[in-house]
This record gives sequence, C-alpha cells and structure tokens, in this order.
Amino acid sequence: MGRKITIAIEGCGHGELDKIYATLQLLEQREGKKIDLLICCGDFQAVRNLDDLETMACPPKYRSMQTFYKYYSGERVAPFPTLFIGGNHEAANHLWELYYGGWAAPNIYFMGYAGAVRFGGLRIAGLSGIYKSHDYTRGHHEALPYTDSTIRSMYHVRDFEVFRLLQLQQPTDVFLSHDWPTNIARYGNTAQLLSRKSFLRSEIEDGSLGSPPAAQLLQALRPAYWFSAHLHTKFAALVQHPPASGQQQQQQGQPQQGQGQGQEGVERQAGVGGADGAAGPGPGSAAGARPGPGPGGFATTRFLALDKCLPGRDFLQVLELEAPADFPDDGSPLQLCYDEEWLAVLRGTHHLTNLRFKHQALPGMGQLRSGARPADLEFVRQALAARGGAAIPHNFTVTAPPYDPAAGQRKGRMPQRHERNPQTVALLELLGLPYNLDHSELRGGPGGPPPGAGGGGSGERAREGGGARNIGRIDFGGAASRAPLTLAPRVPAVAAPNPEEIDLDLDDEEEEAAGGDEAAAAAGAGGEREAARAEEDEDAPPSDGEGEGGPEAAAAAAAAAAVAEDPMFKPIDL
Repeated sequence: MGRKITIAIEGCGHGELDKIYATLQLLEQREGKKIDLLICCGDFQAVRNLDDLETMACPPKYRSMQTFYKYYSGERVAPFPTLFIGGNHEAANHLWELYYGGWAAPNIYFMGYAGAVRFGGLRIAGLSGIYKSHDYTRGHHEALPYTDSTIRSMYHVRDFEVFRLLQLQQPTDVFLSHDWPTNIARYGNTAQLLSRKSFLRSEIEDGSLGSPPAAQLLQALRPAYWFSAHLHTKFAALVQHPPASGQQQQQQGQPQQGQGQGQEGVERQAGVGGADGAAGPGPGSAAGARPGPGPGGFATTRFLALDKCLPGRDFLQVLELEAPADFPDDGSPLQLCYDEEWLAVLRGTHHLTNLRFKHQALPGMGQLRSGARPADLEFVRQALAARGGAAIPHNFTVTAPPYDPAAGQRKGRMPQRHERNPQTVALLELLGLPYNLDHSELRGGPGGPPPGAGGGGSGERAREGGGARNIGRIDFGGAASRAPLTLAPRVPAVAAPNPEEIDLDLDDEEEEAAGGDEAAAAAGAGGEREAARAEEDEDAPPSDGEGEGGPEAAAAAAAAAAVAEDPMFKPIDL
C-alpha cells in the first residue's frame, strides 16, 4: 500500500486566494487531516498590479486586484503547494512569461499553456485556456500591447499544445482543463445540470457544449481523474472507456524505464487492469491498493467540474489518492517535480513553436502520437541527474512591481512588451534550447497577422469570451486512424452544427450582469435563459423543463445513479 496524498480541487479561483486558503485551513482543523496539494482549474487571476489588470479579458467593472498580489509580493505565503492552469480570465501577460510553467508566486505553480508535472509520484497534466474553433489552428501571434481581439484570443487553446499533450505515453493520473470535454454532460446527471443551467440545453442536445480537443485528450490519454471549472456549477460524471484498439496500444507504448513505473507500470506490462480487469481508480483509493491502468490508460475516468468561490457554492472537493508503490513512504515533504517524458516532448517539439498568425503544419496533421524520442528522454534524464534530481527548483523571481494599495493608483496601463522570465530562460537552458517566445523579431514579418487582424478575426464577432457555447467541430482530414475529436455520446446526438459557424456567446461575468444564474434562478428556468441568452439567441424556444422519457432519459438516469454512488463526488459541508 502506497503513501496517501490528500489533494484539494478548486473550481474557478477568480483571485480569491485568501478565502480559498482560509476554507482549506478550516477543513484541516475540523477533519484533522493535512492537505498536501491544492489544484485550481483556471480563472486563477494571477494579477500582480494594475497594469496586469489591463491584460485580463473581462468587462472593466469586473477588474479587481483581489488578493493574489499579496502572495506575489511576499506579504503572505501560500499555506499549501498550489498548482493551477489558466482559464479565460487571466493576467495574460504574466502567464505568457511562464508559457512552459513556473512559479507565479512562492509555492504557487502555473502549469503553463500545457504541461505535466509529478507530485508524490502522481502525474498531473493540464491544458490552459478555452476552445474556440476560429483560433484553434492559429499560432500564438498575440504581442503586446493587446487589442480588444487579441486580449481574448490570447487564452484560446491551440492545436500545438494539444499535439504536445497527445505525445504522452505513460499513464496520467489527473488531468486538468478549464472548459469541459465535449459531450461529458451526457455521462452524469444531465437533468440536474439543466435544472441549474437550463440555457445549456441546446448545446447539450446538439453536442456542441464543451471542447472537442479536450474530448480528444480524454479519449487518447484516459486519465484516472479529470477536473474542470468554467461553467460555475458542480457536475460529476463517469466515463467508461471502450477497450483500447491494437493501434492505440501500440501508440501508447510501454512505460519508460525508471520514471513513474512502480506498481502501475508492473501491472501494465503484465496486462493487468485493462477494460475487463479494472474499474479505474477508487474514490480516494481508501479501500485498497492503487489500481493500475490498462493498455491505453485507465478504464474509467472520473470527471468533476466545480463552481467558483462563493458562499453556499460547491467550489471545493477534497480527495485522497494513493502514490505509486515505488514512491518512498518515509514521511519526507512532498514536492513538485518535473515530468521527464513531458520535458522530452518539449525538447522534441520546440522547433514547431509558432508565433505567427498563420497555421504551421504539425506532424500527422496534429494527430500523430509518436511519443518522445528516446534521444530526448536520455538527454532529459542526464540533465536532471546533473542538477541533482527532478524536483522543480524554487527559483521564483519578481518580474513586475507588486501592487501597493498605499500608492493611491487607481488604474494601470497596458504593458508594451513581454518580459523574459528567468524561470523560463532557465528551463530552456536545462533542455539545451533557445528562448522562443519573443514576438518583437516577427513584427511585420512574413506570416505575421495582417493589418487589423485579431485572434480569429475581430470582424467575425462583436463580442466573444469564455461563455458556455463552443460551436463547431474541426475536420483535419488525413489518415483515418487520427484520434477522435469528440467524446462519443451515450446515445445518438443531433447532427453537428456547421463548423464555419462563429459563436457570439457572453462572458460568464456578462451573463451574470445580464441577470445570470442567481437572478435567473429566482425568476425560473425560462427567465434564466431569457436573461442570459436573449441578446444572441432571440429565436430560440424557451426551455420546457426536463427531457422526455426514452433511451436518452434511461441512459442519463443510469449515469446519474453511478455518480450518486461514488463517494468521491459527495459534497463537502462547509
């Protein structure tokens, strides 16, 4: 039996670090159990000063310093190691400095635009941002100062980061995304979700709710757990994966010697824990040994989305996971460590980084899962051994003046250029790679954004943000063996919408300003939809309550029952 690791999961942070940490400390005192790690699933808002606020995409009246700056300045120290991904309301210029991951503040680690790390032997991987089809195949062309368009496209997921994550071959214990994988709503209590968010009905029915790239990663990586946020509601689901095909098993490969193998690697090489032999990880693994993944990953993924930090909302979940059997249970402090395979992937794909507006072709049209090259893995192992191990160095550096409330400043100015963060430079030097995040060398060059171009075309939409609707699927063409882009629904779904259709949804905050969730709940489900969507969906029929009977209702009921029986999803009494 391996070491037990207690992890707290939080939904949308929205800069409320003081409140989140205070809640966790109260839970520790009440339960008498130490929390080893806090994970935040986006909208973290690592805002250092008023200038950073100018780079955060949201209506100006919602731009508030909140409390992160206190941890950045050293006024306070995070009481728990904290890991986070980016969402659609972030200090974009700050996170770009840490594109590959790094300490946003002491004891607070950003996973980068895409990343994988180890904690207690567990692999935690994640994808920052939200999906928008019109920006998915663009390069990261957004240079400071941001326009009204690029301040939004800055947080849109790109195919390059998804391609990198698809190269992971070893099992992934936990995966993080801000928005939900497409069709995940069909794997839980859909009726209960619609009772709280009735305006999602059309997206759920036509299969457009969520992120197709996230669904692709869910099917390809098959993690034990998947955590999300974004829609400001708690929702749990269980995904039973079909047996991996022979080609998937070949693509997945065997665990590399000497990294994260342990009991799960032994079980995997012996063929134990496949779709017929394992039901995936238990809820906290409290009742037995750590289950191993089968060929192609775990047989079951437990999905959980959480709310934002507000009184009476389900924004927090605590679970207990078991470390791999070969992880030392000597009571030594747990620490974040580099993931060797991920660093090898970064090294092998560095030359594909694209800072231009136009798309750059990826191997296999972005669907190839060849994995890290052996030479890159060997280079990474030697580099980490030479520096004394895989522990991530605590090399946080202040790169912008922290906010000073006593200064009396009320408004910031849009930064004019990105800073080179010493952490990013050090990581690239470790990997023997040149710095490649400087837009200044590309201004006006071939392949750069045309005059007036924004992130996906500012003329294509009057407003666009991180709301719930994500219209369109992408057809890459190419080999028939490419990984699927959507999580297959439990029942037949309505035909996919036109992939050329551009979504005009509201930001979450704009929804609430228009009379969103809380106000609409008081007015009823029909009023909720009318208040949140009337401006963009005037012809849509009003919601008429829960779905009718039939196969879809039966499938939803079965999924809801499975979720209800899983102790991991039980609410916490705060």
